Amino acid sequence: MKWAPFKFLTNRFIIAILFFLIWIIFIDDNSLLYLRNLNHQIEKLEEKKAFYLESIKKQKQTLKDLKDEQKLQKYVREKLLLKKEGEDIYIIETAK
Repeated sequence: MKWAPFKFLTNRFIIAILFFLIWIIFIDDNSLLYLRNLNHQIEKLEEKKAFYLESIKKQKQTLKDLKDEQKLQKYVREKLLLKKEGEDIYIIETAK
């Protein structure tokens, strides 16, 4: 009398299926592990894309705002620390 799991595992169909599964999961050029890695990279790239699209949207809004003369002067004074002649600039830094 043969042991039941041994008899099941020596069946040629089961061996072929196990070989096929091992081949698909680990060995093949397009293995499941490789595809999983590619999907992870795609997710990272999509996150970067969303970040850059949001950044572009903000910069377009800033550019649109800078077409107004008063907003342009305010931006230049705050960000570039430029001043009109005869003005003094005091920079106050706060602890964050």
